[in-house]
Amino acid sequence: MGVPNLDKFGRALRLRWLWQEWGDDPKPWVGTDMPCNDMDCLLFNASTRVTIGDGNKARFWHHSWLEGEATRYLAPNLFKLVRRKNMTVHQELNNGNWIRSLHTHITSTLQI
Repeated sequence: MGVPNLDKFGRALRLRWLWQEWGDDPKPWVGTDMPCNDMDCLLFNASTRVTIGDGNKARFWHHSWLEGEATRYLAPNLFKLVRRKNMTVHQELNNGNWIRSLHTHITSTLQI
């Protein structure tokens, strides 16, 4: 009958938002909250690989820049402690800012 599966169609549109974030043509909505859920982000990260240039575009905790994995899924307990979750790879690796921001929040080895 030509009626699309709205669940799959909606997911495809949300994944396109994630893909557009990487384009060279800046969109006015880049940097705002995405209408994507965790499953969308997991699917996007599983199907893409981020290559780091200067690190100013990839987000440290959310993008799959560390051997194809997003650090939020590699270290979920640390991710819970982080307050600045949308910093770029460049910002967090500069002078060890990522670990410095966690220094006062880690209270036990279980968190690591």
